[in-house]
This record gives sequence, structure tokens and C-alpha cells, in this order.
Amino acid sequence: MSSSSNTNSIVNVQWLLQNLNNVKVIDASYIPTATRNFEEFQTKYYGQFEKLQNDFKVAAFTAEHIPGAVHFGLDTAYFPSKFIKFDLYPPEIFQKYIRLLGVNNDDHVVIYSRGPAAGMMFASRAYWTFKAYGFTNVSLLNGGLDAWKAAGGSTDQNDPTPKLGNFVAKSFDSQILANFEDIPFNNFAAKNSKYLDARITPQFTGQDPLNNTFPGTGDFPMAKVIGSGGFISKEDVDSQIAKLGLTSGDQVYVACNTGIQASVIFVALERSGVKAKLYNGSMTELAYRAPELVNATGSV
Repeated sequence: MSSSSNTNSIVNVQWLLQNLNNVKVIDASYIPTATRNFEEFQTKYYGQFEKLQNDFKVAAFTAEHIPGAVHFGLDTAYFPSKFIKFDLYPPEIFQKYIRLLGVNNDDHVVIYSRGPAAGMMFASRAYWTFKAYGFTNVSLLNGGLDAWKAAGGSTDQNDPTPKLGNFVAKSFDSQILANFEDIPFNNFAAKNSKYLDARITPQFTGQDPLNNTFPGTGDFPMAKVIGSGGFISKEDVDSQIAKLGLTSGDQVYVACNTGIQASVIFVALERSGVKAKLYNGSMTELAYRAPELVNATGSV
């Protein structure tokens, strides 16, 4: 496995309380909406971020958020393509959205959310996305909104309209993003590759209907790296990673159903010095493009 620089990838509430006025805070909370039709979305919403923000803003954000935070919406920041539920916009289009959030190139962005994985699941997805577009001065608030409130952090209901930022999105970082064509699905061992499946174990083993794995994958669900307060300690994550049997020459891929749970594993691996590529299409894309790969059950 190769090393990765991950300074301040995860910050705690005490740090944010002391630095709130010096960072750009983003709330990535998300409540899934009905499946969006690819053709309809292309016609009605593609790249129309003001309309997307208005139509898909999460009510929980409006009701309560960290003071000064802006909302990063998963239904806004991504689009449904033919095979991928949360596909990535071309950099020049994504850039327009992040500028609307008031993000500047010299900002330190701190992301939090609420909900699954002690508030870390959707925040981790936003964190990985910023990095995929080449923005590296980004951190996660461990434990999310619940940890913030438990430590006495205030909240408000103001919905700010930020001044337009100067954020510049770069070309996709191929060191952390994998496409379908990049992954040696039928030849993992020969290519010194490890494919880690971040879904819950019943989906990995096929106990949940229509949720199976395929030969060459390893079971590494979010529960291995998340506790009640967010990400567990680096030392405990290191211990979990050691059980995977990774070697220095391995290319590591992380995936799940739609590329969101895998973002949590990406963050955990990164903090422990393991550089991985996230397969954004994950099982949703595989079901369309290579259904023969997803008819196996059980671990290997």
C-alpha cells in the first residue's frame, strides 16, 4: 500500500469551536429523494444549480445547522447518468456550484452532516468529492452535528446567501477515482489489486435479496471504522486494516452500492496512510454493465 498525505482530514468539535470564524463550513446532510430519471434530469436540472438548491434542499438543514454553514446537496452536486446514480459533473460545471456556495480557493473547508454512520456518511462523500476535483484543503468534523451540539456548539436557522466564490475545480484526480474500465474485475490477483466492499455485511454475503458480491472482493463495511462518535481512533482503524492483508504493491479499490458508503472507507484508509481509488459507479453500475459479475454470494 502506498502512503497518502492526510493532514487534518478529520477534526474534532473542540478544534472547530476554536476555529469557526476561520473556516468555511459545509453541511452535507441528505435525505434520499425519489429516483430521478436520467433523461428528465438532463432536460430540467442539469447544471441549473439555483433551481436544484431550491427544489432539493434538505429540510433538516433549514431547521438547524452550524452557524454560517451552507448546504451541499447530494441531489445538486451530482447528476444521474445512464449507469451511475451520483455521477460527477465535468469540472467546469461542478465549479459553478461550489462558487455559489461561496467557496474560495484559499478556504479551509470543514464538512459535517447528520444521520448514518454517526453523521459521517454523507460528509465523507462530500469530502471525497472535493478531493476528486483537486481541492485538498478540506476536513471532516468527526461526529457531525450531534457531536457539535453535545459539546455545546450553537445552531441557527439562517440560510445565508454567500458572496460568489472563486473556487476552481481541477481535472479529476485519477489517484482517488476509478471508472468501470479501470478495474480488473476478472483479474484482481494478477493485477495486485484489492476490491473492498463497504456495504453492510448482509448485502455483501447476499443475505439481503439482490445484493451479492463477486469473486475477488473483500468485506469491509463502515461499521469497521465508525463508532457512536464518528470515526474510531486511527490506531483502531489501523488494526482493522491489518486484517485485510494488504501489501505495499496493492492497488486498492473501494466500492459499495452507489459510491457513498465507500467514501467512509476511503477516508479511514486515507487517514491510515492507504491510498485507495473509489469506484463511483459501484454495484449500481455493475448491475447494468456487467450483471454476470454480481451473481455470486459469500466472501472469498
